[in-house]
Amino acid sequence: MTTDTECNHRDLLNELNKNITVSEKITFLHCVARQSCNFIHRIGVATYDSKCDILKTLSHSSDGANPLPNYQSKLSQAKSLYQIFVDGKPRVINDLSVFMNSNHEHTRRINTHGYRSSYTVPMYHNEELTGFVFFNSRNAGVFQEDKLPYLDMIARVISLVVSVEHHQVKTLQGALKTATCFSDHKDPETGAHLERMARFSRLIAREIASEYNLNDEFVEAIFWFAPMHDIGKIAIPNHIIRKPGKLTSEEFEVMKTHPTKGRDILNAMLGNFNLDRSSFVSMIGNIAEFHHENIDGSGYPKGLKGDEIPIEARIIAVADVFDALTSKRSYKDAWSNADAFTTLRMMSAWKLDTKCVDILINHSEEINEIQTLFLDEPEIRPSGEGQMESNSMTVQGHSKTS
Repeated sequence: MTTDTECNHRDLLNELNKNITVSEKITFLHCVARQSCNFIHRIGVATYDSKCDILKTLSHSSDGANPLPNYQSKLSQAKSLYQIFVDGKPRVINDLSVFMNSNHEHTRRINTHGYRSSYTVPMYHNEELTGFVFFNSRNAGVFQEDKLPYLDMIARVISLVVSVEHHQVKTLQGALKTATCFSDHKDPETGAHLERMARFSRLIAREIASEYNLNDEFVEAIFWFAPMHDIGKIAIPNHIIRKPGKLTSEEFEVMKTHPTKGRDILNAMLGNFNLDRSSFVSMIGNIAEFHHENIDGSGYPKGLKGDEIPIEARIIAVADVFDALTSKRSYKDAWSNADAFTTLRMMSAWKLDTKCVDILINHSEEINEIQTLFLDEPEIRPSGEGQMESNSMTVQGHSKTS
């Protein structure tokens, strides 16, 4: 029984307080939007990587198949979206049939899936573009002025949901960088290396997504967390990490503990920052712990083989080895992409996932663009990374490749 001061009001957005993924929250907000705008048949969210001018799908909710799974495009080449960015204003198109003959893949796919009108809202954080929210309807002429303020509110909530997720990632990344600085261990990996290998990882994940049923959010998370793969090195003594020569067997055994230590460090940090309920806790840990496992079971720390190795770890392993081979280090010159590809193919017989290797090799133009955008600094600090890899191959009876 209620009193005069009580009511039966229910918080319309209470579902957002639950520990669910961004994709699940978008699906929920789609249901909320349809309560007042039942003509909304799809909501799509794309985020913007300003460093590469790449717009990439993050999440969607629709009454049918996803028209743009694992899709990306350069914002500068999407003229209508670029104009929204320039104007800083939402855009209504109440008759998408006018774009029926468009050469832009995004527009063609939307038309093919039967959507006939759209409302596009840009997302910003600190006045910088972070992406777009797309509302689509299978009906023409439905995005009228009286409905737009409500959809603006939904778009703002979506923007906040995405921003919170990004903030959590940035918080964790910042904590890891701080831990590195205060550990008396100067990270041997340059910022450029981490930028490159993260994007190589996303490239592979995007292309393998349909086979492994990876959604857009999972692919983007691999990009977010790939740079954290070697965080366990902060627990390895400096005389080993920074040794310019080949590691001894004893030193290599110590080095081999960094994947397990990395998972422990990440778990502790996730707990300290109250992020241990994140849907990506398992992925982050798998990346740190299993990126040195080998397909034939000869890797470490657990000797996993084949599909026993989580797909995220297999992806990161290929991206990391490729960038290590093509980067200059104190103990070696940078290899050409062609030579690195040849070695990756050889390594796919025992160390690396063959499908991931093939995908990377088949996207040479995208690789070249990433390498051009993220060049190494002139001076590369000494590192035990290459010596560690060499030790690994020597101990297991394989030829030295780095």
